[in-house]
Amino acid sequence: MNPERLQLKGMLAESKKNFRTLDTEASGLVILIRALLNPYEDIKNLDMDKVFVSVKRLKEITEEMQTLNEKIKKLESEFEQ
Repeated sequence: MNPERLQLKGMLAESKKNFRTLDTEASGLVILIRALLNPYEDIKNLDMDKVFVSVKRLKEITEEMQTLNEKIKKLESEFEQ
């Protein structure tokens, strides 16, 4: 296998690993946000600062995941050529 294909394969593997890591973090944040927004808790007792920070991070992660997904698709198409 030539060096460029090996480099491409490494980039693809790293991108997929980063995607999985972000996906795991996003799943954890969804669970955390649901717990923070407990419907059985009185509204005035909700920690909205924590909710805001968690939702903001979740938005950042989803944007990173979209970018990585596009990169993975591009790398896979280049690898198949």
